[in-house]
Formats: sequence, structure tokens, C-alpha cells
Amino acid sequence: MQRYIALDIGGTEIKYAIIDNNATLIVHDRMETPQGDARLRITGQAAGIIGHLLQHYKGVQGVGISTAGVVNPESGEIVFAGGTIPDYKGANLKAMVEEQFGLAAHVANDVNAAACGEKWMGAAKGYDSFFCITLGTGIGGAMYCKGSLVIGEHYRAGELGHSLYDKLTGTTYEQRASMSALMRRAKIELRGFSGCGHELFQEARGGNAAYDALIESWAEEIAKGLAQVALIADPAMIVIGGGVSEQGDYLLSKIRRHTHDYMPEGLPETPLRMAELGNRAALFGAVYPYFIL
Repeated sequence: MQRYIALDIGGTEIKYAIIDNNATLIVHDRMETPQGDARLRITGQAAGIIGHLLQHYKGVQGVGISTAGVVNPESGEIVFAGGTIPDYKGANLKAMVEEQFGLAAHVANDVNAAACGEKWMGAAKGYDSFFCITLGTGIGGAMYCKGSLVIGEHYRAGELGHSLYDKLTGTTYEQRASMSALMRRAKIELRGFSGCGHELFQEARGGNAAYDALIESWAEEIAKGLAQVALIADPAMIVIGGGVSEQGDYLLSKIRRHTHDYMPEGLPETPLRMAELGNRAALFGAVYPYFIL
């Protein structure tokens, strides 16, 4: 049986999996991302994971890697990482795989990979044109048009987190609409709250009016960005991913209502859907190229 190794590298965790030629996930685990000297230590950690999996699983045909940062998909090099993973720029995971293990390798930005995963077997299945936004520590975006990812001249097409800068508050879209932004507001605006995002949503869904009002306000911030995506990119559908996808219709209905408020009257509305694959989307998307070549 043919198999593929998939890695999803984030600032906190590296998730990894074995996926067979029937697109069945047969191994799924994670470990902490090493901190400091990321260019060398993350590359070394990835090599260790791949080496371990190769010892225990036969028939591996290639490796797919999803990673935070701006990626040159042709060379496999991280060309920009910003504050997400300091000192990561310059890492070349594709070269590491090919040189150390003699295997084919594909490397993609994590949101681009998540979009491919949702296209393959998630919420965007059957769509040739859609936009994928992920809400987490920051905000990422990816654009699929006429059956292909739109990469952009500098490999950052679809990245809307730094857009919608507000001069009055000195904040970007992701500083107002990410999960990090929601949690910062919760600790300031909700007396006595010191919990996690899951607890925040649980309270709101259970009828706590103050918690629900905060999420309502946050959903409006999300909607402002999605309205701009709908107007500029005109996708057939927008997929909302990240951990918030678990909130389903409770959050989706709020975002839909506010997105409508920021669209001119008379224009067709762009459908919104929650992602379906959760934290597996980028793993499946990382190996997706092997199934479409």
C-alpha cells in the first residue's frame, strides 16, 4: 500500500500523520514546536518525525508539509514568518526531505493547505472558486479560483490579517477579529473571566447575555473582513476555519447577519460555511498534490 507523510507546523504544535492512497488517515499525533532558533530546530524536529515514521511504516511515497509563514511552493523555502515563529525565515523543508530521505516533498503555507483539504474532502468539496479564512492566534486567508490556488507574486495572496488597518485604534483586521483579540476583550470586558475560548462560548450558548453580546460584537468584526473578501474576490463561497468552526450555526448565524449589513443592497450574497475537517484540514491539504498529479 502506498502511503504519505503529512506534517502541519505551527507556532505551538507540530501535527503529523500517515495518510494512505485511499486518503485514510491511519496515524495522527502531535508534539510541541521547539522554541528558539526555529530555522534549525524546527527543521531538525521535522526530520526526526519523518525518520521515526519511516522506521515504522513502509511504502511511503512522499512527504507533504503545511507550515506557518509565507512559503515559496516551488523551492520550499520560508520567505517570511514575522512574529508567528521568530527566526524561521530561510528554513527549507523541501530540501531537507529530498536530501536526507530521498523522497518527493511538497511544502505549502498552512492556510493554503487547509483550503486544499477542505476542497478535497470538506466544506468546499465540489467548488472551483472559494475563499478560506482561518481564525486563531492570527488570521490567515487563501483563495481558490477556477480549480487552482491563487499564490500571488510574493506568495501571500489571500492573506488578509494585516488588512483593514484602522488609524483611530492603530489595529489591523486580525488584531480585532482573531481568537486572540476575542480573548483579550473577554479578560477586559467580562468581570471575573479567566477561562479559555471553549468556556467563553459555552457560557454564551448557555444563555449568559454578557458573554453572548461580546461574541456578537466580535462576529461583526469578522463580518467586516468577509464582506470585503466577497466584494473584491467574488468567490462562490467562503469557508471559515480554525477552532471556531466547532461553534457551527451559533457563530455562523451571527457572522452571516453582520456580513449582510456590510454589503450594498441588491448584490448577491456570498454563502458562508464552517470548515468540516477541523485540525486535520492542513494535514490532508499537505498531501493533496500527490492525489491530483
